[in-house]
Amino acid sequence: MGSIPALVEPAVLQWARESVGLTAVAAARKIQVPDGRVTLWEAGQAAPTISQLKKAATIYKRPMAVFFLAEPPTTFDTLRDFRRHEDAEVGEWSPELHAEYRRAIIQRDQLLELMDLEDEEPRTDWHIPDLPDSDDELASIAREKIIQISPLALPEGRSDPYAHLNMWSTGLEESGILVLTSSGGKVERREMRAFSLYFDQVPVIMVNGADYARGRLFSLLHEYAHLLLHTAGLCDTVTDMRATTPDRKLEARCNAIAAAILMPANAVLRRPEVVSRVNRQELWDYAALRSAAAPFGVSAEAFLRRLASLGRVETKFYHARRKDFLAAYEADELRQKATGGNWYRNTVRDLGKGYVRWVADAHKRRVIDSYTAASYLNVKVGQIERLGRDAALTQGLV
Repeated sequence: MGSIPALVEPAVLQWARESVGLTAVAAARKIQVPDGRVTLWEAGQAAPTISQLKKAATIYKRPMAVFFLAEPPTTFDTLRDFRRHEDAEVGEWSPELHAEYRRAIIQRDQLLELMDLEDEEPRTDWHIPDLPDSDDELASIAREKIIQISPLALPEGRSDPYAHLNMWSTGLEESGILVLTSSGGKVERREMRAFSLYFDQVPVIMVNGADYARGRLFSLLHEYAHLLLHTAGLCDTVTDMRATTPDRKLEARCNAIAAAILMPANAVLRRPEVVSRVNRQELWDYAALRSAAAPFGVSAEAFLRRLASLGRVETKFYHARRKDFLAAYEADELRQKATGGNWYRNTVRDLGKGYVRWVADAHKRRVIDSYTAASYLNVKVGQIERLGRDAALTQGLV
């Protein structure tokens, strides 16, 4: 059976390989065939066996049926850009990033199928139909909307960044957005910090699980700003205040909206650390910034940038101190970073608490059978109930 040739379209084989960012030689070695064999398949000079095609399907992360299409599919969309570190090299996506992008599409499709079974319309409360002219007003409306929708209280005065991340993530989920996290830190932060997929119903935001909680929170709201503006992407972390290209202007705008949502001007300006430093920007050190930023769940650098946008520090001061404060922030986070973790909580975080609750609840009420629920969650049947418990609203994120 394994030696039977698979009559597949060579162009589809090439498309599938390139879609995961593998060279022909790398693919051949993963499939365990001679180095030039994949090139011959894609040139139509040889055909894989059924057994080899099954291996290729696993490596390329595609269902077998895709390979029997007459031509490469055109409905597998790509993103123009990602939210990256500003010094990251822009190039081909890694196989890990391709896999996470496809997972986001698959989970959205499965959630829509589940909603259809439940005869329930997706929520679209995240929409702001008539966008105001002012981005500050847009941020104010968005902030109040998500705070009202979220079943969790805004953790005012609390420095735990995970409490802030949990509250905002839950609010966005309840508003109709599928919020996901990249699995196991497999995608490097330099390549992607977050991305969003715009749809009128069930848009998607994925943040990087390798990022720190404060970084994930800001990325989450940055991508929400993209959705509000009906754009999507894998975006640059733009820190310049006078971005010139259209793309960088958009990223700077989304940064500003995210900052205004998380750090309302009035709340920032009445912080005692800010009041005591009016016209005395030289007194801002990392400890003071960290203290002022804590109640908002953001990093010291993000708070300093917000001060610059509000005219409380000069832009040149922000740029002069930014790298030092970022280095201190990284050192801080590394000291506090937990190792290992609980598999169930990590899995819930990656799949999205809202998504897991949907699937586990439908399974509990026998709307879907055990096989379907396990398939939607990519777990064993015996793990479904525990995952559902760990996805409860009262459980925090990790």
